[in-house]
Amino acid sequence: MSPQQIDLNTPWSIRFDQDGTDDIAVICDADGYDLARSESFWLPQDGDRIPATLAAIWLMVSAPKLLDALIAASQWIDAQVGLPRTEVQAIIREAIAEATGSPLHL
Repeated sequence: MSPQQIDLNTPWSIRFDQDGTDDIAVICDADGYDLARSESFWLPQDGDRIPATLAAIWLMVSAPKLLDALIAASQWIDAQVGLPRTEVQAIIREAIAEATGSPLHL
């Protein structure tokens, strides 16, 4: 399966629910359907440190945009005729392959 064949139903969004006094983050697809729910945590107030759960949720929500950026960067690097490929290209290809479930030879 190539990256172009994957429909992630983006953009993804975050909704926060409460379980008593705890907060729960819910990642939703573009149609508003739940994709994932977090463990309970507390949303930070002014000056509080960002909980690891919230940081991970932000990363998950941004994953489709990050994947698009990696694909664009990979295609740009491929188009650079006469320039040697770098370790960066290998890292990009590995990330795309992991995100799309496709082989490393895109």
